[in-house]
Amino acid sequence: MSFRVEAKGFREQLAGLTELERNQLPFAMALALTRTAQDVKAAIQNDMRSVFDRPTRFTLNSLYVWPAKKTRLSASVEVKDIGGKAIAPSYWLAPEIYGGGRRDKRTEVALHRRGLLPDGKYVVPGKGADLDQFGNIKRGQVTKLMSGLRAFGEVGFNANASGSKRSKQKGNAKSFFVMRRGREPIGVAQRTGRGRDDLKMVLAFVGKPSYSKRLPFFETAERIAEQQMPVRFREAMAQAMRTRQR
Repeated sequence: MSFRVEAKGFREQLAGLTELERNQLPFAMALALTRTAQDVKAAIQNDMRSVFDRPTRFTLNSLYVWPAKKTRLSASVEVKDIGGKAIAPSYWLAPEIYGGGRRDKRTEVALHRRGLLPDGKYVVPGKGADLDQFGNIKRGQVTKLMSGLRAFGEVGFNANASGSKRSKQKGNAKSFFVMRRGREPIGVAQRTGRGRDDLKMVLAFVGKPSYSKRLPFFETAERIAEQQMPVRFREAMAQAMRTRQR
């Protein structure tokens, strides 16, 4: 996902440039395009703060600016498609920008692979989930339940519960299990004691979620680019004239 900032509608302004200013045009235009893209990025980040509930730093930093050059007079604001160990932002921001359904999370893929999550089902935090300040399940609890269910499947990585003494001491295999209503799996529960009431639902299995379009990525980008590009061009041209080599 990206929005490109280009030089459009500048015919009248370019017609009034002096020869000296025309010589500075590639530098000034590249600078103006890049600064406008930075304005677009900042505006979309403000939208994120408004439409999302306590967005994480990872979410706010999911945008980056591809700067313009004198030899490539366009800049762009893009959503990162690489997330390191985490899921790439472009993966989960798409439903917020376009609306509709979302793709499976890593947890869901792993649970499907183990045959624990039925086809067509997705996971959401249960009432007993330990949530962080952003409303997401804490990573430590996810790791424990995935280990207890033996759902880790990464090559070269083995955090699944086993019969070893160390694994038994952790107790994840006995603590987490798939809860059923009759024969239907309804979620992942955690035992916190020996009593019947010492159970809490950590993950609930639900139907496919559908998202309404919430983040006006392209609308905001168009508006800010149209508003800021003339301003940034005037500033950039003035800077180019001040700093030109005589």
